[in-house]
Parts: sequence; structure tokens; C-alpha cells
Amino acid sequence: MNFDKYSAYCKEHLDEFRNELRDDASRALSNWPGKTAALLLVASSVFTWLSLRAADNPLANKALLAYAFPILLIFAYPWASLIVSRLDKYSRTVLDIFLLGILFGFCQSLSYVFAPDMNTVERSDTFLALSGQINFVILMTTAFSYHASFAVTLSRNTVFTLLAAILIYLISPQYLSINAMQFVQGYLGGIIVSWIFFRRIQTRFYYKSIDADTRQHLYKQLSKLVYPHQLARIKAGDQLEETMPVAKSEAIINVFDVQNSSAIKHERTQSFFLEIFRAFSQICMMGYQHNPLQSRAFRLKETGDGFISAIGYPFLTDQKDTLADHSVETALLMFRAFNTEVEKFGYGYPIKAAMGLAYNSVQGTFQSSGIRSYDLFGDALIQAYRYEEMRKNPMISDIIRQQARQMGLTHYNILIVQEVIFNSLCDRYKNLFHGITLSEIGYPVPQDPDARYVYFHILE
Repeated sequence: MNFDKYSAYCKEHLDEFRNELRDDASRALSNWPGKTAALLLVASSVFTWLSLRAADNPLANKALLAYAFPILLIFAYPWASLIVSRLDKYSRTVLDIFLLGILFGFCQSLSYVFAPDMNTVERSDTFLALSGQINFVILMTTAFSYHASFAVTLSRNTVFTLLAAILIYLISPQYLSINAMQFVQGYLGGIIVSWIFFRRIQTRFYYKSIDADTRQHLYKQLSKLVYPHQLARIKAGDQLEETMPVAKSEAIINVFDVQNSSAIKHERTQSFFLEIFRAFSQICMMGYQHNPLQSRAFRLKETGDGFISAIGYPFLTDQKDTLADHSVETALLMFRAFNTEVEKFGYGYPIKAAMGLAYNSVQGTFQSSGIRSYDLFGDALIQAYRYEEMRKNPMISDIIRQQARQMGLTHYNILIVQEVIFNSLCDRYKNLFHGITLSEIGYPVPQDPDARYVYFHILE
């Protein structure tokens, strides 16, 4: 049955369930339920006082104070909980004390009613007038409980009922004997209502927790698809398409590729690539912040054995260096991370990579239908692909190989950059590169016909 499922869930999450009950009890004491109960007690005190005064009862004025303690408790609790924040932790106990105060107040009122000497007729009329109140008071003081175990609630209800019976017996044994059935009815009615109340709380906690767990799970899964600032904006009510830049701009695109990757034969090849891309993604996210939207680079996509990132768009850089310096620094960090993963991989033959950097126009876009993933398009992407592939051109490959031999390298990583990027570098980075005059080798760069030079840097 569902109730068994709810009960089992509450037991498995007992601390959370207990905290939920504690908060509910605190709200009941501070908000309208507690205030309404206090006003009813005030009204009951006034009516009892009027009735006793009309009967010339000398204790009539004392009846006004019969419920003073529970009334003061209700109105003082919100202020006390503000002053002593830990008081909320004991809200369930405070509620039980409040209900117990009502029982004591009722018994106190009865003592004032029965204090004067009455003849048989007056006493019978009084017994009859008060007969229904016992049932109601017992029922209302035992019906509501915020304990995590119903056994505790049942024990509390039993103690309350027995205590009320003892006090009324001390006040008027005859009144107790006449209204014994009212006690039983109030007690059993309180158990029924408190059981229904307890089950309702269990059910609400179950669905509330499951809903919260589901939302948290969805949030965690969505965080794998979008950036934190996108989650924040979506949560604030923005559309997904409004969370990333889509205006036309300029950026440097970095295209990374593992050289001769098809020759790598190893059972952990895929996990090797994943570790590389994970390291690259961490580099891209360096300095990530929401306002302004910036990070070291933007991870555009992974392509089997390749990785594409953008510098300067859609995420801004820290502006400390030129975009060119920033892109070369990022590329060198990636090569360092790549070599670290290669060393961990422990392959029997050298594994090297290449990167191509190109600066030109780019623009962000979301797919028009289906899953609205974010992407970039523009001349910079096309040119970056072309510059990375230049290493495969026989003449350029020979020039790079000759330079590597002069450095004593047989296997090496290659970084190839566009002319406009090289010209924008500081001297420290310019000194790393060697230039190739494209007209001398008769090689026009596809999609970049105005290029006169290309520059490469060889790394171990």
C-alpha cells in the first residue's frame, strides 16, 4: 500500500522528516492556527467569567486567568524564537506544553465552577451544561501532534487523558463518573484524528521530498548541458536562447588534433582522449564568472580525437593581455596538460598533437529545432581547421621537420598560428615561432587568400 511506502520513506529519511515536523510545529505556533486557538481560549475565559459572575460565583474573576499560560505562550513564542533562534528546535515540545496548558486551564475553570456549594438541582444543571466540553477539550488537545513516531503521539495522548481524568477526579469525582464516556470518546476521537493528521504529514513529506529530489536530479543533469550562469538565468525565468551571446563578433579559434590518432591501438584509447578533453575543459573554465561573462576559453566541441575552443567569444578574457597572447598562453597550457595525460597513458610509442589558431568573425547560434544546443559558426572556425591541417602539406611538413631536427626532435607537438595572430603577439611569444613565406612554396591558404605568412612553434 502507498501508506506503507510513505512510512518506510519517512523512516529512511528520519532526520529530514523530524526537521520538517519541527518547522511545521513552529509555523503552527507562530501563525494563524496558534493565534486562533489563543483567541478561542480568550473567548472561553470571558464567557466562563460572565457565566460565573451571573451566578454570583466569588471566584469568577479568577476564571479570566485560567488560560493565561497557554495564551501568553502563543503570543510570546514568535518574539522568543526571534531572540533565541534555537527555540525553533524545540517547537514540537513547546506545542505539547501549550496543549497541556489548555488541559490545566480547563481543569482550573472546572475547579472555579464547582468550588461554591450547590444544591442537587444546580449541580445537575451544571454537570449537564459542561458534559460536552470534556469530549471537545480532550479531542482538540490530542488530535494534533508533530512527533516523528505515532507511538510517541499515542503515548502523549494517553498521558494527557489520564492526567485530565486525575485532575477532574480531584475536583469532582461525581462529575468524572457521569462523563466517563465523554473521556473515552474524546480520547478515541483524538487518536483517530491524530492518526489521519500524521498520515497526511507523511504523505506530504514523501511527495515534497520526491519532488525536491527529482528537481535536484534534473538540475544536476541540466548542469552537464549548460553553464552555471545559464542555469541561474533559466531559474530566473529567462529563455534558454537568451542565456548565451548570439551577436556577431571576432574571436580566436583553437583547433586541436592528435597526430596519427588512428594508429593508437590500446584498450584505453577512448578514456585517454576523455582525460585529455577533461583537462582541456578545466583550462577553458579557468577564471569563469557570470558578470561579466568571462573565462580563459570557451569549449566549443569535442570531435573524437579533436577539441575545439574559442578565445574572446562568447566568453570574454580577463583583458590583461592581447587576445593573441591569451590564446597562445592557453594553447601552451593545453599542450602541457596533453603531455601529462600522455605520460599517464604510458603508450609504447610517442603520441603528439597539433593545434591551429585563427582570428576572424564568429557568431553564436542555437539550433532552430529539437534540442537547442549552442554552437558557433563563422570564418574563424573554417580558417582554424585549415591552419591545423597545414602540417599535412608536404612542403610545410618538410620545413617543420627540418626545424625539429635542428632542435634534436624526432617526434614533436606543433602549434600553427595565423599571420594576424603572430603580429599581435608580445616579443616573448613571437620569439617562439618560425615563419614560412607562403609565396615561396606556392601554397595559398584555403579560405584565407590574403595570408602571406604562416608561423609555427615546435614543442616536445
